[in-house]
Amino acid sequence: MNEQANVNFSRAKKAVVDALRQRAQKARFMTEVAASLRRFNVGKDEMEQALSALQSEGVVIVRDNFCADPHLENVDLRVAALVDEAAGADAQVAALREIDLAWNQWLGEYLANHRCG
Repeated sequence: MNEQANVNFSRAKKAVVDALRQRAQKARFMTEVAASLRRFNVGKDEMEQALSALQSEGVVIVRDNFCADPHLENVDLRVAALVDEAAGADAQVAALREIDLAWNQWLGEYLANHRCG
């Protein structure tokens, strides 16, 4: 990687972390993160590369989710959360719990309000 590419990659990683810290809720859908990153001119490819690196570093956990609704067939339902090292040995468990809370809340609201037919 050249120096400019390193700067852009570091900027994208920081932007992803900042986007995940942005709100009081601890987990966010990746579609929300992507929308937030567009304001900082971080594209989808850059976001995905940064996200992959942050997962490898243990900074972020991303969980793929599935909903058997044909209207959601091509929708990115991944939810991500930062691994808060302040949580100690339970940091990853805490991040997964936040992801589950965000997913379950969204899914409950979606199923309560969406009618296929």
